[in-house]
Amino acid sequence: MKPYKIIGWLVVIGLIGAICPLDRSVEYDRLVLGLQQPTPWFQIAAREGGGDKELAITGVTGVIVGAALGGFREVAASMLWMKTHEYWHKGEGLQAKALWIMRLVTLLDPHWLEPWRITAWHLAYNLYVETDDPAMRAKYLQMGVDCLKEGVSWNPDRYDLYLELGWTYFDKVEDFEEANKWFRAAMRYPHPDYVDRLVGHAYERMPDIPQALDAYDYCLKRDPHDGTAKGATLTIRERYLRPWHLTEAGDYDAALDAINEYVLAQPRSTLGLHMKGYVAEQAGRLRLAYDTWKLAADTSALDFLAQRKVVELGHQLGIPVEDTAQYLYMQRVGKEMKVTVPGREKLEH
Repeated sequence: MKPYKIIGWLVVIGLIGAICPLDRSVEYDRLVLGLQQPTPWFQIAAREGGGDKELAITGVTGVIVGAALGGFREVAASMLWMKTHEYWHKGEGLQAKALWIMRLVTLLDPHWLEPWRITAWHLAYNLYVETDDPAMRAKYLQMGVDCLKEGVSWNPDRYDLYLELGWTYFDKVEDFEEANKWFRAAMRYPHPDYVDRLVGHAYERMPDIPQALDAYDYCLKRDPHDGTAKGATLTIRERYLRPWHLTEAGDYDAALDAINEYVLAQPRSTLGLHMKGYVAEQAGRLRLAYDTWKLAADTSALDFLAQRKVVELGHQLGIPVEDTAQYLYMQRVGKEMKVTVPGREKLEH
């Protein structure tokens, strides 16, 4: 046998000898430490006291995976992220294995913002529309929100994920109060100008007219040429400020008459219908509020706030309604409709 062949076989034998302990170590890590393919969030559950209870173990998994890969975490994350692109190109992006890999990337490189954004969007938007089950949709919303909150905890000094979380609340959950908490958090760091306007938009949709005006006033002080803020301010003052003040004064009939002037002229106005529904609630006229929110819901298939209000008021009034994903989500996080007017009984029979 030629000398170079002998050297080659010695190298091969040496490599095999080196790989065997490594292979046993990897097997030990996989089986004993639990470093297997990550479990999707919606399957992480345990039975306790006869009921289902979610386990918050994702952070522990991230620590273990990070420790195992050490300084190669970023490289591994980049390679896995390329794998998700391969799944999308093959039309397999909606499969569970794609979600597993996306989630693993966020654990391997938690300071890489794109995987947090895309994973949350995949959950709250893509997987959301893949099912007609409201309960499952609510679960996907929760998962998307939780994903972004975890991302924020890893990247608290940048605006990006605060904005993404605020937008998910604004656009998909339509919990505008919660959306503004995160928009305002994003404003504490260098950010695009439109984030400031989103605060005003959210207050309009609640509605909370004084807060909306304050938000747009801030935008105009920052940039007097902000046409969007200027137009919104003029519209609010012309159409909605007077009904708001009348409502605060307890003159609900006058407030409804005032808002009806604009709703009759623009019967499909989202802001107008929201304002009328709000005034009707404050007046204790829950049937009128129900009819108004239902009109808004029927007018726009994406008016999730109106749809949720229909369910909430329907339950109060004993009207048969189907629970929506957004309603079930709010129930999951413990938020319920609160209609409060000092000195008045709210339920209308």
